[in-house]
Amino acid sequence: MSQITLMLPDDLSTEIEPYRDRLDELLRLGLRELRKAESLVLLRSGAISIGKAARLAGVPLREMIHYALAHGVHPPIDEEMIHEELA
Repeated sequence: MSQITLMLPDDLSTEIEPYRDRLDELLRLGLRELRKAESLVLLRSGAISIGKAARLAGVPLREMIHYALAHGVHPPIDEEMIHEELA
């Protein structure tokens, strides 16, 4: 296991204090959300498909579709994607 030392603003340090014994979980959740947000930027710009966005984010296609829709992005969904999702 690796050890990391971070310099945090006081307000953030105070905010995460109740989660001190669960920082690994907090980081995993934060990284997951960050990957989804970064993938959404690429999806919104048209640089990648919803399937590629899901793969980059490391989440199931269905989750990425819901995430995109919740953020006002309506990805084109074709018949092939529907078959992949149902398989």
